[in-house]
Amino acid sequence: MFKPTKSKLSIFFLVLTFLPLIVMRLVVYPITFQTLKDEIIKNLEGAVRKQTELITKWMEERTADAQRIANNPLVLLVMQSLAGNVERTDLLENLETIGYFDYVWKENGSKAVFIADREGIVRIASRKEIVGTNISTKDYFRSSIKGAFFTSNIIPSDVPVENESGMLETGVPTMLISAPIKDRSNSVVGTVALRIDVSEINTMMQNIHIGKTGETYLINGNGYMLTESKFAEDLKGQHRIIKRSALELKVVNPLTNVVTKGVLECLKGSEGFDADGYPDYRGVNVMGFWRWMPDYEWGVIAEIDVNEGYGKLYELRDYILFTFGLVAVGVIIVAFFLGKKISAPISYITETARKIAGGSYHVRVHYESGDEIGGLAGAINTMATALESRYQMPESTNPTK
Repeated sequence: MFKPTKSKLSIFFLVLTFLPLIVMRLVVYPITFQTLKDEIIKNLEGAVRKQTELITKWMEERTADAQRIANNPLVLLVMQSLAGNVERTDLLENLETIGYFDYVWKENGSKAVFIADREGIVRIASRKEIVGTNISTKDYFRSSIKGAFFTSNIIPSDVPVENESGMLETGVPTMLISAPIKDRSNSVVGTVALRIDVSEINTMMQNIHIGKTGETYLINGNGYMLTESKFAEDLKGQHRIIKRSALELKVVNPLTNVVTKGVLECLKGSEGFDADGYPDYRGVNVMGFWRWMPDYEWGVIAEIDVNEGYGKLYELRDYILFTFGLVAVGVIIVAFFLGKKISAPISYITETARKIAGGSYHVRVHYESGDEIGGLAGAINTMATALESRYQMPESTNPTK
């Protein structure tokens, strides 16, 4: 048995239709997908590196602020006068009269600045109510009184601190930086402590835009978020945070209550990424890049929803598949009718040829066309006429010799 021409044509057209689709799916699509994946990870990595550099620079500037105040010669004179080492006991009063320290505080821009003596008693402060407070048990005082700089982690404030709304509130994310005040003999005579406005870190994190769902955030060594989530309002609606995501939200998968892959890998002290996707703290599949900052024991993580990252490629893939599907249906219909148009006369001519071959020399092919099939029909008719004439011709006899 042989395959009808119509079937062969249908198969041929279908192969021609689906060949580009197969090439696209097996060759073009994987290459494009990998290129897009590399580009997204490159963007996430760039965001993390930039944030890391900004945070490091910002922290160095805050430490320099503390050091600059500690090295201020007037601050040293005041501490010495309070200790009774100089006779100018009216120095502090005179400096306060001219508002010198108010100028220093304003220039610094911290939430609060306070200077304590060797016993840990605050003698000068940007907020008058702090003066006289004993900070001798605080880590930042103990560290700096030994001659070392100190930088705390971001922690909830244990005293009322101005919050995002300008109201005083305890538990607001804050951090403290301290520096020793030394005299000419390099002896420590006091401590300068700065309460840092960490909202500036949050501003830095939110200033980098990574698409509609992309974000960068900071975590501590316990996996808690130190900056504000881009989706804080949604988290409040889910009752997962009360006031803010900083220090309230542990970055865990809400379905398993286990820290996300980005956090887990970051806490290992590594730098890396996941381009295939993992559930984030919303339970949404995201791609991420992370980096640990050992100097501050913080981790910087940048993430974007997989659906957004690969969304355009998925849309293109679905669009192409849909288009090829429509084209395939059209090709099948065209192949069917074209095959029928081509195979019908061939089948008819073949059947007529069989009749002629069977001895029906009077049968003719009734098909007129200017193409090869028409030429074949004419040739068969000529052959049939010749056979019919020969068949009707009386047999000739040889003359008798």
